[in-house]
Amino acid sequence: MRSTVVAMTALDERPATDGRATTTVTVAAYLGTRLQQLGVGHLFGVPGDFNLDLLDGLAVGGPTWVGSPNELGAGYAADAYARSRGLGVVVTTYGVGELSAINALAGAYAEDVPLVQVVGAPRRAAVEAGALVHHTLADGDFGHFARAAAEVTVAAETLTADRAGEQIDRVLLAAVTARKPGYLAVPQDLALAEVDAAPLAQRLVARSDSSALVSFENGLAEQLHGAQRPVLLVGQLVPRFGLDRELADLATRHGVAVVTQLSARGVLEPGHPSLAGSYAGSMLDPGARAVVEEADVVVHVGTVLTSELTGFGSHRRPGAATPFLAADRAGFGDQATGRVLLPDALAALDRALAGRVGPRFTAPAQEAPAVPAAGGPLTQAQLWHTLGGALPAGTALLADTGTAYWGALGMPLPADTVFGGQPIWSSIGYALPAVLGQGLADRDRRPVLVIGDGAAQMTVQELSTIAAAGLTPVVLLLDNAGYTIERALQSPRAAYNDVATWDWGLLVAGFTGGRAGYAEATDDTSLAGALAAAFADTGRMHVVRAVLDADDTPPLIDTLAALATAAKG
Repeated sequence: MRSTVVAMTALDERPATDGRATTTVTVAAYLGTRLQQLGVGHLFGVPGDFNLDLLDGLAVGGPTWVGSPNELGAGYAADAYARSRGLGVVVTTYGVGELSAINALAGAYAEDVPLVQVVGAPRRAAVEAGALVHHTLADGDFGHFARAAAEVTVAAETLTADRAGEQIDRVLLAAVTARKPGYLAVPQDLALAEVDAAPLAQRLVARSDSSALVSFENGLAEQLHGAQRPVLLVGQLVPRFGLDRELADLATRHGVAVVTQLSARGVLEPGHPSLAGSYAGSMLDPGARAVVEEADVVVHVGTVLTSELTGFGSHRRPGAATPFLAADRAGFGDQATGRVLLPDALAALDRALAGRVGPRFTAPAQEAPAVPAAGGPLTQAQLWHTLGGALPAGTALLADTGTAYWGALGMPLPADTVFGGQPIWSSIGYALPAVLGQGLADRDRRPVLVIGDGAAQMTVQELSTIAAAGLTPVVLLLDNAGYTIERALQSPRAAYNDVATWDWGLLVAGFTGGRAGYAEATDDTSLAGALAAAFADTGRMHVVRAVLDADDTPPLIDTLAALATAAKG
């Protein structure tokens, strides 16, 4: 559940030239108030001389600062925070800091995450003079990095003295409306400048175009009225907007089938009567595929049709009349009826389904997963079976790109499980800092991380931030001596698929100051014991290193590799 906090910002009342009192706040305080109004209680980032005035201003009654070892990790943490709370913020310095975080910004764009980057920029006088200052390319052009950010954001602004409040509002509203990243550059000498506080009395709210909404609802009702086998294909925008419960209620009341893309896994509880499985063309559940193929109407609810999410194009392709619900538009085929926000579009779908006269969908019984043979060195099959049996309800399962993500997809989820990963951007190392953001965004839900050794080497220093924040995740480290997913795709013996050997026990102790439990597992029995102990001890972090063969893969990796090879041919 997302929280909204009303900021308590100190206001400065001054007489205007006509004798009336005016109320002002600093730019930093204005930004901090807006962020808290939007539910942001934490800021992630790294300080630098260009953002210090901004950070000092934000510290007065603003969100809590969470410092990271580097900007990329902070950006990943803010991304995960945004997925849970509806908005996340990473604060960096100009140039060197913001470029370190741009990978996180791009990933948030691909994955529909409202992550806002706030950059402390050089003073306006230096920019106007084209001064050759540090953190620049020494060419007098201060616009390089803002132009780069504009490529991976839905709105980008460098604040000016006369429009700072308006610019802040524009970027934040655009980010939360489109569920895409935003970018705000705050010149060093503007951070503590005074601006009019009056707009803060009005919350930032986006609205649908009423005529476009009516047109969309009418078109939906016409298609769905006589539909005998409609199906809702649900994508990542539903969890991004926090509409899981609304979707579940809608499906229950109307008895309509629901299949989920990989990026929306867990949006319906296991055993929900409308849940027909996960759908990615021919790559996943054949039962879900049959439901989609046999449907007379397929409604795309917040979907993205990338290669991995569609089984490399083996999915049922939308037609000219296929209804779609996106973040801030809805329509049919590739034509939007206009500005329709996803919550309003889902409500319109609810009303349209109320007029349907067809039969209710009944989900088929799910077969119990096969039990792998016990004994011998630990296998991928044993690992996922063991984790699936040990994972408690009510956790946040974060799986990093690679064997971790594709293995977790084949594992049944317990009740009330949040599942997260990066199936579109697929940047290895994302999920470890994501534990920090997820854990701070939802303190009541223990994070559980599954990550490969190669991915962990990218961002492992964030273990220190996680420990410092008092979080107590369970981390399952899959040590298979390198990039096993790449070995499955091509050249398994190539040197580029190897990674350096680390002493993970010493590393975990060093990064956490001895505040984490550590265990190693080489067979299914030791893994079961280590996981049981880790899940039972909720008062501290636990890291379990699972030693696996470099060539052992989850079944979905083999399917993925075959489809990827076929797509190349």
